[in-house]
Amino acid sequence: MKSSRLLAVYAPLFAVAAGWGLARLAGFEGLRLLGWLPGALGIAIGGGYLLLAARTPGLDPAGRRFWRQIAVAALLIAPATQPLTEASLGGHKTGPILTGAVVLLSVALVLVLWALLRLPARSRSRGDWLRLGLDGATVLVCSASFLWHFVLRPLVDARIELPKALGMLVLSVLCLLAVLAVVKLILVGTEAVDVRALQALALVVLIGAVGSALVPVLRSPRLAGVSDLITVAEAVMVGVAGVLQSRRAASVPAAARHRRPYSVLPYFAVAAVNLLLVAVMLSGVGALPVLVGAVVATGAVVARQLLALRDNDGLLKSLREHQRLLHEQATHDALTGLPNRTLFNERLESATAAILIDLDDFKAVNDTLGHPVGDGLLIEAGRRLRAAVRPADLVARLGGDEFAILVTDLVDDTPGGRHLDALAVRILRELAAPVRSHGHVLAVTASVGVAARQPGDGAQDLLRHADIAMYAAKKRGKGTYARYTPDLSGLLMTPESRLADLRRAISRARAPFVLEVGRAALVSPGFAGELAGLLDEAGLAPAGLTVALPAAQLADDEAVARAMRELRSAGVGLALDHSGTGTVRLDLLAALPFTALIVDRDFGPPMDDLGLAIDGDDDAGPRDARSRAFAEAVSRFARDAGIDYRVRYEGALQESAL
Repeated sequence: MKSSRLLAVYAPLFAVAAGWGLARLAGFEGLRLLGWLPGALGIAIGGGYLLLAARTPGLDPAGRRFWRQIAVAALLIAPATQPLTEASLGGHKTGPILTGAVVLLSVALVLVLWALLRLPARSRSRGDWLRLGLDGATVLVCSASFLWHFVLRPLVDARIELPKALGMLVLSVLCLLAVLAVVKLILVGTEAVDVRALQALALVVLIGAVGSALVPVLRSPRLAGVSDLITVAEAVMVGVAGVLQSRRAASVPAAARHRRPYSVLPYFAVAAVNLLLVAVMLSGVGALPVLVGAVVATGAVVARQLLALRDNDGLLKSLREHQRLLHEQATHDALTGLPNRTLFNERLESATAAILIDLDDFKAVNDTLGHPVGDGLLIEAGRRLRAAVRPADLVARLGGDEFAILVTDLVDDTPGGRHLDALAVRILRELAAPVRSHGHVLAVTASVGVAARQPGDGAQDLLRHADIAMYAAKKRGKGTYARYTPDLSGLLMTPESRLADLRRAISRARAPFVLEVGRAALVSPGFAGELAGLLDEAGLAPAGLTVALPAAQLADDEAVARAMRELRSAGVGLALDHSGTGTVRLDLLAALPFTALIVDRDFGPPMDDLGLAIDGDDDAGPRDARSRAFAEAVSRFARDAGIDYRVRYEGALQESAL
């Protein structure tokens, strides 16, 4: 429905009412029908627009019922406008005519009130209803103050006859109830009708209130035409409400309608009643009732603000708790609840000692008994490690079966001293007790590497020393610990022992094969040359060898990068081994010259559609959608970068720890 059609209908009516008003202002007394007819006819036409709105396609059944009832109310109000207008301006319309007008208007207001109350409101919490109730009470008290001052008080002062006073009192109460219902729907909202159409109906009430406020000024016969113009303005807004509903009922989903989280209506109402209070105080007439209304309305607004402050405090507490939970999720392991590598790296800078713990034969637990049993073992291991250290020490899970402890404020004078040795023994003793997990009793052993920060050591030096100590413990046997000393690296991997280990591993291999090498061996001087010489001695081509490097031991530092470049120059393949970690370090893949990526069967997706050859059963791969999406992204990255994607299964990769 076009706005131009609405303008074409109401413009002539407004012109007639304005012309008659100018004639009255000039002293013309005849043809009073020309003053009454535009307003009455305009309201009746507005009722027709409301009936059209009720027939809009897609409108909610409750909305159809509402607009039909409001349309009937408009048709009842139309003939009652002139008698009530003349009576309010001091005319002599009494008896049956005025009584009939009051009855029609009362029935219409009851119908409006009933239609408003039957509209379904949006669901709200108890706290929301309390706040909205205070807002509605504020507007109601302010409206009552205006109604008293401009409508009822003049009737009381004039001591009019009782029937007329009672009629106006009934109409006033009904008007206030209608105002309250409209305000409730505007503040709460409803999905049944368009909120802008409701606001147009609220403007009808506001224009009527302005007309009532002008009653003392319009008692002169020459100004009677102003009241008729106000009636036409009300009629225009009734038609606008119908047009707005016809336009928006079916075209804008309720979820897409933007609503402010607050309403300024109560504040405008309080401002208006305070301006009225100033005016009546200056005039000195009837100030007390308006003063009471202003005080009550202000009190309601203050109570509303106190509720808002309380709610805001609750929201801030909730936000802080949410931020805490997000930080917890970002810095802690989801399975064990321990700090993860992120928080570990943050605290590493200030640590005075580091301990690395690697559970022995954990992979066999996962492969033979299943991941739920392995998860239970990891959770219990984390709990025991926390019990073994001081509250100030940090226990972290770095990935897979690898844990770490950061120690601060060593109590001994010597670097590391007896405290670290006692702590390592206590850790081994705590872990040694059998673990029950999902009906299985498991014997747990661990390899523990201990390192204290030496003068001039950086954070990565401390971590590397603990790593060297842990692999020294592995060489000594399961369930042991080793503490780093400056000569431990040489004791752990002398050129002779390293050469013997390499020769033994290569002699058992058949190309193509994978050789698993730790960081300590990788960065040791001459490793690339020794490996090339042993391959030549065994008659194996470097292209048939892939050196697998454990991700948990690597960082993008110059020593690692230099050693890897030497191996690639010799033609040896390089694999980033993420088995046992459940994730992939994309930063290492991007920065270092890897040719292959090795992941667990739980991480590797069945990616036949990407052209990746993966052996194993069909149900291998991450189970939840998010992990699966990440795994697919990693495999695509590997494919685009020319990196071979491999999944580790039981016995699928040759293993040799160096």
